[in-house]
Amino acid sequence: MGLVVRQREERKQRILDAVRGLIAERGYNGVTMRDLAERGLVSVPTLYALFGSKNELLYVAVESYFAGLVDMVEFAGSDSGLPRIISLVETLSRETPRHADYSRSLVTFMRDASETTGGLNDLVSGRLSSELASALGEMQENRQLARWAFPGPLAERLAGQISVTIFAWAHHQVSDEGLRRTMLYGTAVTLLGLARGRAAKEIEALVRELQGGLAGAEDSELRPKRSDGG
Repeated sequence: MGLVVRQREERKQRILDAVRGLIAERGYNGVTMRDLAERGLVSVPTLYALFGSKNELLYVAVESYFAGLVDMVEFAGSDSGLPRIISLVETLSRETPRHADYSRSLVTFMRDASETTGGLNDLVSGRLSSELASALGEMQENRQLARWAFPGPLAERLAGQISVTIFAWAHHQVSDEGLRRTMLYGTAVTLLGLARGRAAKEIEALVRELQGGLAGAEDSELRPKRSDGG
């Protein structure tokens, strides 16, 4: 990589880091292009030249952040696809609380915004669904998933379930510790009736392990919420 290209990539990464930092501090609506330019050590015209608009800059920042999370997923030893799915869920549940302010601000923005919410939702759910569909396809090729199951729709269902869990966490309905259990439990229960062979045994064991602590107060995130407060 040449010096000019490397400097351009470093500058872009510095700007994306500035976006995430400021959003974590102030929320998306509290950040201006001037704020971002000052934190990223560039001019406002440079920001517009590189990204076009504040919304497009946010989109790129989210895409970069999520791509980084996917890159953390450990695929080593995966011969059925199931380890990839578990690793992806583990990574999301671990990294989301590590960037709690940013994650919560992002979830709030995606809920409240009008112009860009659809695009961001499509980006996150689409990338997540794609990763899950690929792993589910591997499971099916290795006879670890029912032949009649369609990986695409199943991946979308799993991605939606994960997104709902993160939304609940962002609104303090699920604790940091409960995020992992809730994500894994929902994923495992969804796959339980569709898995075959060794994968079915592994998923059943996971479900048994996760639901074993339901009687404890710390595992209340896995129980349905009652509207009467009981």
